[in-house]
Amino acid sequence: MRNFGIVFKTIYKESIKTKSFLSITIGLVLLSFLLFASPAIISYFDKNKPADTYKIVNGTNLPLSVEELTNLGGEWELAKPDNINSLKEAVKNEELSGVFVLDEQPNQIQLDVYMPKVNQKLLLTLEAYLEQTKLVSLAVTEAIDPAVLQSLNTPVLSHIQPLYETEPNAMLIVYGLIAIMFLAISTYGNNVATAIASEKSSRVMEVMITKVAPIPMMYGKILGIGLASLTQLFSFIGSFFVWSNLGIFKAPEGSIVQTIMDTITWEMAAYIFVFFIIGYFIYATLFAIIGSMVSRPDDLSSATMPIVIILMASLVVEMLFVMDYPEGKVAMISSYIPFTAPMSVLIRIVYHTISPIEIAVTLSVMLLFIALFAALAARIYPKGVLKSDTLTFKQLIQFNR
Repeated sequence: MRNFGIVFKTIYKESIKTKSFLSITIGLVLLSFLLFASPAIISYFDKNKPADTYKIVNGTNLPLSVEELTNLGGEWELAKPDNINSLKEAVKNEELSGVFVLDEQPNQIQLDVYMPKVNQKLLLTLEAYLEQTKLVSLAVTEAIDPAVLQSLNTPVLSHIQPLYETEPNAMLIVYGLIAIMFLAISTYGNNVATAIASEKSSRVMEVMITKVAPIPMMYGKILGIGLASLTQLFSFIGSFFVWSNLGIFKAPEGSIVQTIMDTITWEMAAYIFVFFIIGYFIYATLFAIIGSMVSRPDDLSSATMPIVIILMASLVVEMLFVMDYPEGKVAMISSYIPFTAPMSVLIRIVYHTISPIEIAVTLSVMLLFIALFAALAARIYPKGVLKSDTLTFKQLIQFNR
């Protein structure tokens, strides 16, 4: 245990004193400053997805035409006002691209919008169409006098309704969390592999192995670099709390900064901490195995490619399938796959689409796989670090017979 502590402290101190660590940490703190100072920057990255099929519930006396609605773009259908909840479920299940509910309010007409991603161009076109239809209807049925003219100018007010019980800009927060987790795991996982391969190539390992057992050395490196990454991550998250508590910047209501302040609570910070640690440990153990198998750091780029591909594939799954539909089948399945679970579960936690029981089950599954990977590393690492040349999987099988 003492040897583990020595390795752990040494690796951690070396990691946080590097120029790259300091520069990245300062950059992250400055980024949080820019986010608070310029909320409009984040909205630039908000992309809308074209819609295909829509249904509109007409709770007014306006004579809506399916043919005229189709000219706005996409396929349209008039729906009955008694099945709004089922229409919302159809949007969640990707059966519909959007649902619109038109309702008569005192002195105005309200249009409620239910879409995963709001198509602003379509919404503006629809509002213009409804306004024109209202004018035509009044012109036909009413005599033109000042009161009618005032009524003709009554605007159509749109209210974008969330499909999930979360903040409207929560998606941007999830993008940031997933990007930080991806970059941190890939960067610090590679650091683990590089540290081990460098020691092998310089024959330092042969000296260290006489003083420290291979297993404590491996976990000391993994946890030391992992704590350094956590220091960097929570420097970034902690800076948000600092800027918000100082009160220097006044976050506009509904802005990304206000959403961050409302979403990243202490409970959410705890979830981020837990799933980041688990995700890092899953990949770092694999990186440590690869680092012990190669003979020099130059071979790491090709040797670690399978792990990088798995990590990138996990990111693609989150971006394409889980982000927009956190209640979909892909989101549920990826929550139980160890390579995608840390990101998928965090997304579903932000959107409140996962129960505490599911969180407990996914944590158990990930901890089980960590134990399996750790057992595998415990068998491979001691043999790999003492072999000066590259160790193949065929040789590993022969060694472990």
